[in-house]
Amino acid sequence: MFYEDTLTIRNCKFAFKCEMKWETLSDTDDRQIRFCQSCQKEVFFCNTNEELAEAIKMNRCICIEKPFLGETTLGTIERE
Repeated sequence: MFYEDTLTIRNCKFAFKCEMKWETLSDTDDRQIRFCQSCQKEVFFCNTNEELAEAIKMNRCICIEKPFLGETTLGTIERE
């Protein structure tokens, strides 16, 4: 579940939470995508419900921001 007023998708659970931080991932040509050297995958920063839903559908590693905390969470969302 997300604690953000703009991301309201409910009952989402992380299947895997990554210990890496967005700031430490390698930049790519797209500022919304970074590369994780640890797992060798692209990580997609999700700003909207639509971006998050698409990333879940594509089984992508994601990054979401927890507002008011100034933190991000990286990982993959559990798919039903």
